[in-house]
Amino acid sequence: MLAIIARGVAASLYAVTAQSQGQAVTISDTLATTAHQAMTDIFRKKDPTAVDRYFGGSFIQHDPYLADGLAGMKSFAAEVARSPATDITIDRTLVDGDFALLHSRYEGIARYGGSAIAFDLFRFKDGKIAEHWGGQEPEAPPNLSGRTQVDGPTKVLDREKTDANRRLVQTYRETVMVSLRFDRIEEFIEGAHYAQHASKIGDGIARLKDRIASVAKEGGQLYLTPRRFVAEGNFVLVLTEGDLPSGPTALYDLFRVENGKIVEHWDVLKPIPPRDQWKNLNGPF
Repeated sequence: MLAIIARGVAASLYAVTAQSQGQAVTISDTLATTAHQAMTDIFRKKDPTAVDRYFGGSFIQHDPYLADGLAGMKSFAAEVARSPATDITIDRTLVDGDFALLHSRYEGIARYGGSAIAFDLFRFKDGKIAEHWGGQEPEAPPNLSGRTQVDGPTKVLDREKTDANRRLVQTYRETVMVSLRFDRIEEFIEGAHYAQHASKIGDGIARLKDRIASVAKEGGQLYLTPRRFVAEGNFVLVLTEGDLPSGPTALYDLFRVENGKIVEHWDVLKPIPPRDQWKNLNGPF
C-alpha cells in the first residue's frame, strides 16, 4: 500500500507540473519520473526500501559488478546508504518504448573511487523496473576542448525525427566503427561543429580520427558489436560490445543529432571483468 501511495504521489507531482505547462502526461513521462525517483531515493534519500517500491519481483541485473535480482539491488542500495556523501545529478533522460535511460553523475560511492559518470538503462514492465544495464567510469578533468563528460545540451527535441536519427546512428556505427570505413566519417558527422565530451579527445573529426589511430597503435584490433540502440528525438544511445586493446569493454555512446548529422558525443567505457568474476549470469548486454 505504501508503495502504491509513493508512486501515486510522484506521478501526481509530475502531472501537476506538466499540466501547469500545458502538456499532457504520457506513459513516457511516467517512466522518466519513476526512473528519476528510484535513483533519487536510493542515492539522495539513502532509502534502501526504494528497491521494493520501484523494482519488480523478477528484476534482472546486467551490470556484471552487481548481484542479480532484488537482493542484489538491495545490497547496492544499502551500500549507498552507508556512504554519507552519496548523491546523484541526472543530466539527461531518454524514454524509448519500455526503456528509460539516465545519464548521470554519481558522488561519494566507494566502489567507484570518487565521482563517476554513469549511464543507467532501465526496462519497465507493469509500471516497475524489470531490467537494468549500467556502465560507470571515473569522472575526469575537462578534455582538450574544455568540455566535461556531462555538460552540453540536455533538452530532447525533434521527437518526430526519432526513427530517422536512430537509423543515422545505426548506419554510422556499422559503416565507420564496425566496418572501419573511416573515409566515410564525414557523411555522418558535422565536422565543423562536432562537440566531443569523451575525456581523452577534443572537438572535431580530426581529433576523433587521431584517437582511433592511436588505439590501433596500442597493439590491437578494434572489434565492435552494437547490441542496443535507444533513441528519443535528437538523442541516440548505442550500447556496444567491444573487444579493445585494453580488453573486453561495454561502450555506452550517446549522440546528439541535428539536421541529419551527428553534432555531439558523450561516452562511458566500462571494462568487462572475466566471466568467473561476474556477480550475475545475465551478461552485460
